[in-house]
Parts: sequence; structure tokens; C-alpha cells
Amino acid sequence: MHLEVRRVEERDLEVVADMIARLKVLNEELDPHFRVVEDLEEQARRYVKESLRNENVVMLVAYDSDAGEAAGVIRVEIVDRVFYKPRLKAVITDIYVKPKYRRRRVAATLLEKAKEEAKRRGAGIITAVYPANNVIAEMFYEKEGFKTLQVEKYLPL
Repeated sequence: MHLEVRRVEERDLEVVADMIARLKVLNEELDPHFRVVEDLEEQARRYVKESLRNENVVMLVAYDSDAGEAAGVIRVEIVDRVFYKPRLKAVITDIYVKPKYRRRRVAATLLEKAKEEAKRRGAGIITAVYPANNVIAEMFYEKEGFKTLQVEKYLPL
């Protein structure tokens, strides 16, 4: 496997939207509090399109050039923490690696490239947001050195 990581482009729309949709289905499988919408594929395409237009979003795709297919994707938002230093933080909102590419350092490579881009854009820290019951994500981020920064609770209305 020869992995190539680059920015997501319009030509990647369908494959990236598919991976985002797969991630959301996985979230639903891991945690019943995350129920996907009926038009998931359409919403995933819209999400990717809007992300490509947003200057505060970085989306990177990992391609296996040997197989000629996408292996994974990461989406990061640059956020101004108005009251705190460092002011800018990068928030990983989505990271997905196709099953056949897992345990092959694809996620770690995507994370590394995302950290480089976030730093280039002035971010001083990087955080990750994921469902509380996603033990796969929890183990990955702990292994990569992430620490708990804040806690989010919810209450149905």
C-alpha cells in the first residue's frame, strides 16, 4: 500500500460523502443516541460541498495509489476560542478509515497531516469530537496523546 494524503477536491465528492455517511452509520451502531436521518447520503454530499466552500474547514483524503481507491478521510474545523489561549484550535469533527485499511496507520497519517495543516493555519491545539460510546475513537486518541479538555452533556427536549 502506498498512501497519498491530499486536500479533498470536488472530484472526490461522492467517495468522501460515502465515507462520511459510513462514519455516521457506525456512530449510530455504537451509540443509539446517534440516529441517522433518512436522506443520509444526500446530507453527506451537502456536508462535504459546504465543507469545501468553508475557509475554516480542512478536509483531507488518504488514497491508496496502488489500489487506486480512497482509504480514509479527516475533517477539521479551525475555531476561534475567543476567551482562551491559544486563540485558535483545530477540531476533528470526522475521521473515517475503510475497514480493509484499518490497523495500517491510515488514521494516524491523516491525523499527522491534519495537525500540520492546522498548525500552518495558526491553531495552537487540536481536539476531537466523537460519540461517548465510541471506544475505538477513545483508544485511538489516547494512543495519539490526546487528553480530555471539556465534557459535553445532553438532555432530550
